[in-house]
Amino acid sequence: MVAGMHVSHLSLRDFRNYERLDLTLEPGVILLYGPNAAGKTTVLEAIYFLATTRSPRAGADRELVRFEAQGDIGVPPFARLVCDVVRADGRVRLEVVVQRRSDEESPGSISPTIKTVRVDRKTVRALDLVGNLRVVLFTPADIALVTGAPAERRRYLDVTLSQIEGRYVRTLAHYQKVVQQRNSLLRAWRDGRRPLRYAGDELAFWDRELAMAGAYLLRERLRAVVDLNALAGPLYCRMSGSDTPLVVTYQSSVAGIDPASDSRMIEQAFLAHLVHLRDDEIGRGQTLIGPHRDDLLITVGNIPMGAYGSRGQQRSATLALKLGEAELMRARTGDTPVLLLDDVLSELDAERRAYVQDVIERPGQQTIVTATGTDDFSVEFLKRARRWRVEDGRLYSA
Repeated sequence: MVAGMHVSHLSLRDFRNYERLDLTLEPGVILLYGPNAAGKTTVLEAIYFLATTRSPRAGADRELVRFEAQGDIGVPPFARLVCDVVRADGRVRLEVVVQRRSDEESPGSISPTIKTVRVDRKTVRALDLVGNLRVVLFTPADIALVTGAPAERRRYLDVTLSQIEGRYVRTLAHYQKVVQQRNSLLRAWRDGRRPLRYAGDELAFWDRELAMAGAYLLRERLRAVVDLNALAGPLYCRMSGSDTPLVVTYQSSVAGIDPASDSRMIEQAFLAHLVHLRDDEIGRGQTLIGPHRDDLLITVGNIPMGAYGSRGQQRSATLALKLGEAELMRARTGDTPVLLLDDVLSELDAERRAYVQDVIERPGQQTIVTATGTDDFSVEFLKRARRWRVEDGRLYSA
């Protein structure tokens, strides 16, 4: 049987509305219920942050530090998040500290916060934490995966693949730096701040860097989309009661590539397009092709769900993609990820609610679910779930 990783303990200090929290968690299904703004979603956010070093909802890390936090003597206010993770290969402790700078309000500060990341008490780069705990998060806002801008769908693939393969997250970070540097040069030539006669030689280096990193990212994304179609497509059928599956199509800005293309073929196609677009890119001051410009087309029966799907179809498609993401992680790593489901049943009918409750009770899987109450859950589900009532940043065993 596929093993299931789980969070066995979560500790928070001055994170969002939690002054302190020490919570022991068990494998299986955990239900957090209570009124809005009580702190349910914050628990999910904390676990997601410990898995990815990113908040799914904060615009800036400084928002994560509790507003009334005082810090220690001589130390600016900070939020500390710690969790213990049980995996098939042993246990690991993850810690992230987000600290406000003492000169936060002064001009010229690079960032208003300092982020420190530790794995088993050893300070590491944020990139090196990713993958130690794998999670899949679903929130009502995730419908933007279907209805929102292309950046939402790119982020979905990037978060998934970064948790599966360490090389992916490192290559993605390198690619983003190359795009930034290349764009800076393109703008300099466009604005006349650098002589154009050297553009060809200088761009040749950055083109190679861009194409090598981009080819790897594209290859991994194309592979993932093939697998997601096999996994999320049937999930959508079962959830919607339809015989027509969900289909995900990768729309690449690099023409002439497909899932059968290997990295070398993609790299060569990428380089050829960059040469062809050179004058246009200089004129516009930006890199016009690559993984950072791509999109996913999500359809059911050739109908684009973002533009023409009903609200119910869009929500079912989003949930199918999220559950498919969990299946992909399980298939690729041999570990079952932790499911974090925020208000997952609120817009589903009774049949879909029953299906989702059955899916999230999979053996070997830790699932943490939030809701405002217990009415949407079956009696059998409530008997098996470990329940916590959440009020004003405090958890009470129910």
